[in-house]
Amino acid sequence: MGHVKIDIAKSERSYAVKYALNDAAGVRSLLRDRHRISSARFRGDTAASDILIDLHSAINSAGLTERQTEAIAWVYGVDLTQEKAAAIMGIARPTLIEHIETAEEKIAEVYRRWDYGDIEVEYDASALIPILNEQESAEFLRIHKGIEIEDEYMEECA
Repeated sequence: MGHVKIDIAKSERSYAVKYALNDAAGVRSLLRDRHRISSARFRGDTAASDILIDLHSAINSAGLTERQTEAIAWVYGVDLTQEKAAAIMGIARPTLIEHIETAEEKIAEVYRRWDYGDIEVEYDASALIPILNEQESAEFLRIHKGIEIEDEYMEECA
């Protein structure tokens, strides 16, 4: 007889994030997490590929200005801070934020036209937590697992 390996603890190591792509906040979250979604493609997650292809199509269909496209590319593509992206573009940070917010709204409008709705992406927390610093790890656990880490504990660990 054969046997099958079943990962019974998978749900404890993973978490799901829902992106409501019919509004700018959902698009912002998807843009922010696109590198993590991209890495899922290499683990065989074909849904991740579909999400990224649709995101690329939505960006191309949104009618973004050159400055809006550049702002999105620097902040979400290259992962620069808003300050660094604004300096490279030769504009003030509030202007950069305005370009990004307008672009996010235009992209959300494309998803609304497509009647896209919500998508859910599952992440493997065991691969993510080792690359986070203490503060990011505490925030991750608070948001996704409902675990509060006391400040005194964080200071002891540092």
